[in-house]
Amino acid sequence: MPLTHDEVKLLFSVLERSKVYRRGGRPVDHALNSFERNRAILLLLLDTGLRASELCDLKVEDLDSRNNRVFVQHGKGMKERLLPFSSRTGQMIWRYLAARENYEPEDPLFLSKLGRSLSRTKLSEMLRSIGNRAGVSNVYPHRFRHTFAIQYLRNGGDVYTLQSMLGHSTLETVKIYLKLSQVDTDTVHKRASPVDNWRL
Repeated sequence: MPLTHDEVKLLFSVLERSKVYRRGGRPVDHALNSFERNRAILLLLLDTGLRASELCDLKVEDLDSRNNRVFVQHGKGMKERLLPFSSRTGQMIWRYLAARENYEPEDPLFLSKLGRSLSRTKLSEMLRSIGNRAGVSNVYPHRFRHTFAIQYLRNGGDVYTLQSMLGHSTLETVKIYLKLSQVDTDTVHKRASPVDNWRL
């Protein structure tokens, strides 16, 4: 099930500050150190449909900031692919990198709180925690992939490009997303049909 627009907005709304808690009898919250990283991760997942393992395997050198693309070297079946992302996503990734003290091209693109390569387990825990703070259930990496695929088709993308971007060797898996987006088309048509609206 893909994330809705409202759910995505809720996720982004809780990235900067902690949940309110009590200290000395007063309600307080605090700034979250991982804000820049988490925002960049959410945007990149939503913008590219990357698998969790692909995102965790990214190195700084896999980023093409001039052309807003990321090079996936270790896709499923060891397939390589080049994925475009929006300039907004690019800005947030570079803002996150600028906040890091220093990094080398071969360093992991995203680090854990301990400064190590971000693992799939830590990524899942991070997303689940964000979901809990936002009141959004079932927030996990693959759900962002579903959301990307559905929104890509809803917004006019074609299945063949989507297949390439998702790294699928056949169209079979992509057809699932096509069926889901067809339900949208059917619903909109029922609402917007000239014949129904004019009662012909």
